[in-house]
Formats: sequence, structure tokens, C-alpha cells
Amino acid sequence: MPLELHENTATLTGVVTVDEVEQLAAWLRVTQKAKVNLRRCNHLHTGAFQAMLRFQPKVTAAPADAFLATQVLPLLGGSSGVNRQGSEPP
Repeated sequence: MPLELHENTATLTGVVTVDEVEQLAAWLRVTQKAKVNLRRCNHLHTGAFQAMLRFQPKVTAAPADAFLATQVLPLLGGSSGVNRQGSEPP
């Protein structure tokens, strides 16, 4: 399952497709102080990326995927709050 939504944390895993965009955007819209774990995400549909740009959730774990980590994560503001190992700083 590419999208696991909990009270204030979402975990994106594997390939996040257009099928998950609406659910992710709706969750981001209603979740205060939303956090997103991208550690196991290796493809993010542009719609999901746009939803994250719009709602600015805190990225708690950097993606292991090199492209997402170097090209996408900095655009999400995740490069400042996530260390190289993909976990929150102490």
C-alpha cells in the first residue's frame, strides 16, 4: 500500500500514483501539523508532489531514492529538517 495515513503522520511507500493523490490531498487539507515519512518512497506522482508543496507538511524521513532525495526533497523544505540518514534531528 503506497499510502498509510494516521492521525498526523502519513507514510508514502514505493510508487505513489495518481490514484493516491486525492486521498493524500484531502488528508493534508484537514490535518494540522501533518508529518510525512518519505523513507521508502521511490516515485512521487506530480499531483502528490503539488499537494505537498501546497500544504507544506513536515518531512520526517528523507527518501532513500537518490532522485527524490536530491531533487525533490529540497523543494519540499525537507532538506532543513531531515538529516542524511532520513530521521529527524534530536
